Amino acid sequence: MGKRGFSKYTFVFLFIVLCSCSTSKFVVDVTKPPSIEIPVDIGRILIANRCLKEEFEKPDEVVKGLIAGEGPVINQAGAKKAVESVIDDIRYAPGMEPVYTSAVPRVDTLDKKFPQSLDWIIVENLCRQYNSDALLSLEVFNTNTYIDYGYYQRRETKDHVKIWSNTKVYNKNIDHIPLARLRVEITAGWRIYYPADKQIVVEELKKHTQLWEFEGKTQKEAMRNLPSKMFAVEEAGKLAGIDFSSRLYPKRTTVERVLFIKGSRDFKIANQHLKQRHWKSAATIWKKYTNDPDNKIASAALFNLAVINEMEGNIEEAFRLAKQAGGINEAPVIKEYVLLLEEKAKQFRK
Repeated sequence: MGKRGFSKYTFVFLFIVLCSCSTSKFVVDVTKPPSIEIPVDIGRILIANRCLKEEFEKPDEVVKGLIAGEGPVINQAGAKKAVESVIDDIRYAPGMEPVYTSAVPRVDTLDKKFPQSLDWIIVENLCRQYNSDALLSLEVFNTNTYIDYGYYQRRETKDHVKIWSNTKVYNKNIDHIPLARLRVEITAGWRIYYPADKQIVVEELKKHTQLWEFEGKTQKEAMRNLPSKMFAVEEAGKLAGIDFSSRLYPKRTTVERVLFIKGSRDFKIANQHLKQRHWKSAATIWKKYTNDPDNKIASAALFNLAVINEMEGNIEEAFRLAKQAGGINEAPVIKEYVLLLEEKAKQFRK
């Protein structure tokens, strides 16, 4: 009797557990909205570098600047790399096309604050000439470089001598290894002019810091191992440009999402497709059950299709499907996903 009772309750427990585990987590790629807001109709974008001078009045100052790693020559080298990296990055952005122009009024590269903005007549004429929707301009690029020295400790042990059952270690040496550090600080200022509304839709002044650290047997050797200041500023300029441009457009990112894997026999087949990452095959099965008389099955199908649409970048459709699923099944997992997509849809509409 006891054994029979135990078997009965064990079966009931397992049934409850299996029925409750109707979801599973999957790692998927979804589209992340841009963190810098620009009008959605900006496709072809004109890019300009106002931090370039055609010539320098004092050649001796140019030489001094190259040696010291400071001044307009170094600034312009970094600014040029920053703009080049923006153009290269946007070239691969979905729905965006970059085009470069040098026909803009120049500014002093040594300033750390924004210059007077471009006249809208100039902006409109340039955008019309290049058939572009907006003008992205680098208008501040200031560089400071610093070199300092330091040490780090490296402990070395020698002469391991075994005495009876104990091991004695003699000559514990602590070496002080010389280090040389090159720090580059860049202040970059970007503006995006939107002629359709005559508005500067983006104005960002941001500081970037890059550090190079090398060791040597002496301080002089450590310093010789450092890159040149020109190279360091150019590399820092590249990173500053990519940091800005990469925040202008949506990108793919890996996240964890819940999917319903039970509901009908076909859901089990869809689950096998999921394990092989055949998303479209699974979606074809779920579409058959979006109007199923069983609300739990219908909501599960709608929910799963919402996830698929989020993966494909169709955020509005994903939000619509998730809301429809939530309307017939108020499960916590569905409610949470509806809120997530609602916020995401707002970000994409901006």
